[in-house]
Amino acid sequence: MNEKRGVPSETIQQIRERVDIVDLISTYVSLSKAGQNFKGLCPFHSEKSPSFSVNPASQYFHCFGCQVGGDAFTFLMKQENMDFMEALRELSQRAGIALPEFRQATSRTESGLSRERYFHLYQLASSWYHRNLLEGPEAQEARAYLDQRGIARESWATFQLGYAPGGWNGLSHWMEGQAVPLHELNQAGLVVRKEKDGAQGFSTYDRFRNRVLFPIADTRGQILGFGGRVLQDDATPKYLNSPETDLFFKGRTLYGLDKARQAAAAVGRFYLVEGYFDVIALHEHGMKNVIAPLGTALTTDHVHILRRFVPSVTLVFDGDAAGVNAALRTLDLFVNSGMDVRVLVLPTGDDPDTFIRTNGVEAFRELDVRAATLLDFVVTSVLDKAKKDSIQDRVQRADEVLAILQKTKNPLEKDEYLKVVSERLGIRQDLLRKRLPTLSRRVDSTRPASKQPESSPTVSLPPGKLEERDLLILLVQGRLEPAHVLQLDAEVFTVPVYRHILTQALSFRDEVGQFDLEGFRGAMGDDPADEAVVAKLSVWDLYLEDIHDHVIGCLRILGHKTLQRRLAELIGQQKIAEREGRHEEVDALNLQMHEIRNQKAGIIVS
Repeated sequence: MNEKRGVPSETIQQIRERVDIVDLISTYVSLSKAGQNFKGLCPFHSEKSPSFSVNPASQYFHCFGCQVGGDAFTFLMKQENMDFMEALRELSQRAGIALPEFRQATSRTESGLSRERYFHLYQLASSWYHRNLLEGPEAQEARAYLDQRGIARESWATFQLGYAPGGWNGLSHWMEGQAVPLHELNQAGLVVRKEKDGAQGFSTYDRFRNRVLFPIADTRGQILGFGGRVLQDDATPKYLNSPETDLFFKGRTLYGLDKARQAAAAVGRFYLVEGYFDVIALHEHGMKNVIAPLGTALTTDHVHILRRFVPSVTLVFDGDAAGVNAALRTLDLFVNSGMDVRVLVLPTGDDPDTFIRTNGVEAFRELDVRAATLLDFVVTSVLDKAKKDSIQDRVQRADEVLAILQKTKNPLEKDEYLKVVSERLGIRQDLLRKRLPTLSRRVDSTRPASKQPESSPTVSLPPGKLEERDLLILLVQGRLEPAHVLQLDAEVFTVPVYRHILTQALSFRDEVGQFDLEGFRGAMGDDPADEAVVAKLSVWDLYLEDIHDHVIGCLRILGHKTLQRRLAELIGQQKIAEREGRHEEVDALNLQMHEIRNQKAGIIVS
């Protein structure tokens, strides 16, 4: 690999070898073992069945759905929208390998800050806020507030809770002492800029003041922003979030995900609650797989994130009208998502925080066992509102339920719910069934056209030539014996992309057939097109009862095809020589053809 901005290729290769790609990708995707690979839902496109595969031996990933593939650098660059040098710095820290001093241009956020600087500023701010909560004399009210809410001191540390003093410039002054210029605080959204009335210039003040702060992190634990809550319920706004940037977007961020993802992957389920205190309360009671949106409605991006980690989610709502309406709003997001979605309804007046602190985990588990499916909960909620003595009301409720049922693509589900509606409302099933498509057309006509997903670059393997493909798969997966590696010849490969890759690969073969697989993978980084093909081959599920016999068979087929092509060339040359009366050449060609036919008859590969 060529050196990139002063970083030796040997250093890049050391980082590539030391980083565990399964561990890296598991930060973003729930992976499960499948043969020699790990599989999960692709983070780069929406899918219901896992087509994303990671091979720990080759250290490559590939999605057979959107055809994206590559190594750890490729994954991080695409997932986090990094350039190569940013991914290199991130992976070098993960691998514990120091990079040499070099000057580099870093990509910048919309605010103008580099990603590294943005994360650094938020980490600095978080440490200051946290220290204020623990030690600051002005934080006495905040400490008393958290104690009164029942938040254990251990959770203060686990969730790095903080306190922003009531002054206007406490954070600004402290950051100035850390050599952080004011304009960077403004760019990061940690301070608010205010133009001076009737004069040139501006002043700033801290965005968060007299609030308990909840650091909001990405899946790797890097702080993206803060949520702040006032200490008095009559103050407004009760909750305040950091401003959105291209690194912090409320519709794509879930509070507590960095701490919940592993526990959720282990049990296959998230609990989705409403707020920060709910997450902390359930976490304190041993329920680690709990997350919350950032005071906003759920989005399709949230659902996509959830599906990458687990197949199931339980929505925890209050039993009042607001909780029911919240469940209704989630239906469009989850229907046909392929997820098992349940609704856990708490008693009216309770939220998860107060309920579990008052009643304990067992009471919560009892409600969990009785949790209905989302569709069942929504349909039942509508039917419960029906006034049976009013024909008009029953018809209206029937239309409401039919509008809900038209969203699901499962015909059995529709049919079963039509029976329930018929029984509950006293309306014949055949009439409901006739009404359903009419209502569906009406709803579809008012639904905005969905945005078509952007096409992804595809990696298509040539059809046929399976012997060439299989030999290359076994080579890049490190499954070929040295004796067989010695017998590989790029010249006999007829598929151009296979021949080109094998030509490069064989430059990493020594005189006894040992193949430097790591060196070859490092070289692939210079050619994205070839790397994408190698990534696909590296995660290919090629199950063989006897690799040795299969390799011998592939080499034998290649040998036969090579001799057949040579024989065809000689036959063509012979015909020309015969037409032109070159008898001596005809005899020589006949001799060569005879030797090739003997080789074809007795070709042996060991």
